[in-house]
Amino acid sequence: MNWLVLRLMRPYLIVAAALSAVSTTFVLIGARVIGQQAEAYGIVVEAYAPDRTGLCEVAVSCLPAGAATNLAQAVVLVATFVPLLIGLILGVPLFAREREDATDVFVLTQSAPRRRWLSVKLFWALTGSAICTAAVAVSFRLAAARYTLVLDELGYALLREVHKNSIAFMVMQAVFMTALAGVVGLITGWTQRTLVTSVLLWPVALVVAQIGGLVLGMLAFLLTSWSDSLSRMFGTLGEDETATFAAIALAACTVTAVLVGRRRIAR
Repeated sequence: MNWLVLRLMRPYLIVAAALSAVSTTFVLIGARVIGQQAEAYGIVVEAYAPDRTGLCEVAVSCLPAGAATNLAQAVVLVATFVPLLIGLILGVPLFAREREDATDVFVLTQSAPRRRWLSVKLFWALTGSAICTAAVAVSFRLAAARYTLVLDELGYALLREVHKNSIAFMVMQAVFMTALAGVVGLITGWTQRTLVTSVLLWPVALVVAQIGGLVLGMLAFLLTSWSDSLSRMFGTLGEDETATFAAIALAACTVTAVLVGRRRIAR
């Protein structure tokens, strides 16, 4: 069944992999060009560290105007929207296309249990979205994040909350959108309706992740404040820790979406 699923998903996996490769290449090249231009102007930006921009602390004036700033803005847009796009590419046609074209009947003729078919397709879709997004997220975090931090005064602070400069959060965002779009497609059975609904639910999911991350962060703070041993173990929660908590909240939302899909199949 795995080979059958992969063969059916091959076009979407190829598109997602191509988007990931192009985005990763753009981020790496963009970071290199920004670094070269900053060095030419005598500007030094240290490696990314949470809550710190290194030696470059004067916001936009740190980057040379023109190509460097434009590239930094474009890299932020890539980090913000590529996880969403990968999730939509792999999630929207996952079940909606089958139901729309009535090809799901073929699956049932192959003696494939409904739940197993759902589980296998979701597994490979979620795995593909995680791998494709991880490539972009790692390249962004390691190569470009230190340059994009200085764009806060240009109105990019809100976009920063979408990707959080976090590999885990970006990956979980793509995984959740894949699961969400897949389940919505399973319920509605229409590709266009699935796409619109998933896009509209994306900001809602981000808000839920923010709230869930804050709640988990507060619980962690209470635990560390009550216990000296836990306080020494976890220390003060920083930007990376809060992003990790938000990623955990998205993971919980992903599990919920999968359970809803399994319950739908059981009917």
